[in-house]
Amino acid sequence: MAPLPETIRIFIVGILIGISVVLTYYFHAVLSVGAVFSHFFYIPIILAALWWGRRGISVAFFLGGLVLISHFLLRTDVGTVNDYGRAVMFVVVAIVIAWLSERLRGQQKDTEKERDRAQGYLDVAAVLLVVINADQTIGLINRRGCELLGYREEELLGKNWFDVAVPERNREEGRQTFMRMAASGTLPAPGTDENVIVTKSGDERTLIWKETVLRDTGGRVIEVLGSGKDITDRIRAQEALRNSEAQLRTIVENLNEGLGVFDLDGNPLQWNRTARETFGLLGLEDVPRNVNELADHFEFATLDGTILPVEEWPLSRILRGEQIRDMEVRTRRIGADRERVFNYGGTLVRGAGGSPFMAVVTFTDITERKEAEDAILAANEEANLYLDIMVHDINNANAIALGYSEFLAEDLDGKNREMMQKIRSAVSQSIEIIQNVSTIRRLRPPAPPLKPVDLDAVIRAEIRQHPDADIWYDGRSVAVLADDLLPEVFTNLVGNSIKFGEPDVAIAIRVEEQDGEVLVSVEDTGPGIPDEVKPTLFSRFRKGKGSKSGKGLGLYIVRMLVTRYGGSIWVEDRVPGATDAGAAFRLTLKTALGEEPKARAVPEASLRV
Repeated sequence: MAPLPETIRIFIVGILIGISVVLTYYFHAVLSVGAVFSHFFYIPIILAALWWGRRGISVAFFLGGLVLISHFLLRTDVGTVNDYGRAVMFVVVAIVIAWLSERLRGQQKDTEKERDRAQGYLDVAAVLLVVINADQTIGLINRRGCELLGYREEELLGKNWFDVAVPERNREEGRQTFMRMAASGTLPAPGTDENVIVTKSGDERTLIWKETVLRDTGGRVIEVLGSGKDITDRIRAQEALRNSEAQLRTIVENLNEGLGVFDLDGNPLQWNRTARETFGLLGLEDVPRNVNELADHFEFATLDGTILPVEEWPLSRILRGEQIRDMEVRTRRIGADRERVFNYGGTLVRGAGGSPFMAVVTFTDITERKEAEDAILAANEEANLYLDIMVHDINNANAIALGYSEFLAEDLDGKNREMMQKIRSAVSQSIEIIQNVSTIRRLRPPAPPLKPVDLDAVIRAEIRQHPDADIWYDGRSVAVLADDLLPEVFTNLVGNSIKFGEPDVAIAIRVEEQDGEVLVSVEDTGPGIPDEVKPTLFSRFRKGKGSKSGKGLGLYIVRMLVTRYGGSIWVEDRVPGATDAGAAFRLTLKTALGEEPKARAVPEASLRV
């Protein structure tokens, strides 16, 4: 029960003193009685001494003096020993009550101090601590308990624990268990240590729960002390981990790749479904249980047939710390006519501290793919053989045709000579087609590695192939990243300008160095290229609209080569906005940084042929 406020105490004692004054006057003046009914006086005396201790004794002195003074002033008879005895008794009673009151308050302060110290110890604890009275109300709860439940301490003290902190579905069962425990004084039979509480916001938390009974001196159960450690986050993390493990297990089991997990001694810990099926495909009924069984059942070899010792097996290399990718190995079942080709990969799996604790090996059966690749390679070799024979024979036939046509042209004139020139043009076109086919064949993968190429030497070599052409070249010594097919780019660009231009067409070749790149421009004064043709000009079999359009392969080859070199190519009008004033082909090539061309330096003066 909360103590009365000071103002209320003063008011009560003041009223009682006032009544005492009125009673004294009434007995002495009105009733003319010498003795006063003094029992009532003890009420304010006792209350003042209880409430204010020594200071409250002043009320006793006041009332005792009031009785004596009133007697002398209002009565003519002499005061008796009883009158003085009552006054003294007032003071003695006040002194005794004040002494007892101060002693009780001292003991109460000591008790509160011990209680605060105990509360401090409880508040330091990182677990919920709660004292539940026999009537199921909360008698004490520590700071962690308040934080966990989401209440202030004053909101919890005196409230029913089961109504406040226990989920509704468990509430009645919890009450019954508590009541049996309070009645018998024995804890319930051991079960799960987990207990669920509900917070102010409605969130449920799971605790590791322990409880014990507290008894009075007579052995009667008066309270139950409960403690709980919040493990909600741990349970949620464990649940998330179990879900992740289940998802990972499902993914691993359904991989199209075989997967094996090994300890650091090379012993298998797990094989997935594809791995187990692969062993069955190789005629092995049971999966190997250790690395020795692997060596007893299988022989590993490179694609060219070289037998690999065990220490060079993919697993052995992984256990040494190597990371394996795309290692193609022939795997043969010893003692059986069964062989497959696998693509192996794998790595060591390391823990949070960086130390390895297991190895993972993956393998994919690529037998059918390798067989298809070998078949394609054989077919390609055969096709190339036929193509080489055809190119050789057609080139011989074209050379003979050109020779005879040149010989006959000397003896012909007029219309016959014109027809012979058309024959020579057709043969030249055949030669160009054969050259383009040979170039496209060389463009097929695998592409050779890029290397520094002297761009100036390539351009000069192409210019020398056209001694009668009007070609202006601003010579510049620079090395670019390309391969041996770079001359084909300029053969097509310069050849197109000459073939499709007017008889007096002029060609200009410019080279400009930019940031890590070289911009090359091949401009001509020919008829130009219409805007609607430009977007598809470099596509395969896309031809211009002129009467001299070719087969649409030359510029397609140019684009493929420039793209292979990491550059780009486009076409513009030589004079912006004038499509009939000539074309300008522009391409970029990457500079070979740190490389100097091996050809001689080019003088600053421009070159004209």
